[in-house]
Amino acid sequence: MSSSELRYLIAANNLAKELQSVKQTDIANRLHVTKVSAYNAIERLREKEYIEKNDRKIVLTDRGREVLDEYMMIIRFMAGHLSLHCGTSEKQAYEDALNATCAFSDVTRNGVANFIKSGMKGEINSGGVCFGSESGYRNER
Repeated sequence: MSSSELRYLIAANNLAKELQSVKQTDIANRLHVTKVSAYNAIERLREKEYIEKNDRKIVLTDRGREVLDEYMMIIRFMAGHLSLHCGTSEKQAYEDALNATCAFSDVTRNGVANFIKSGMKGEINSGGVCFGSESGYRNER
């Protein structure tokens, strides 16, 4: 999912907590985008079955909530570590984490989600990140 699509999904979810029904215009206003931009993004999310449109109301599907929950778990984890360990402001850490999470492949995103869910049980060697030999990178400290 692109970071733009994720922002629309987040906006739809947050607005659903505030309003009785969420309309395309509500999302456009929340994100400060045109109605056409909102329409196009909402259609992409609908095609991916993350949202449904019923009587002009926008509702997250079960699949949409599951995907959003996974993305948000990773974003919160990464943003927390960026703020705590790197001195990044909370707002910047959130933005960086959101963009990074959207850049992950599905395999990597699922792996990170499983790592977080497992309570971060695993081993990272003292040399830092380990890359496979096919990357051409050798971590020699």
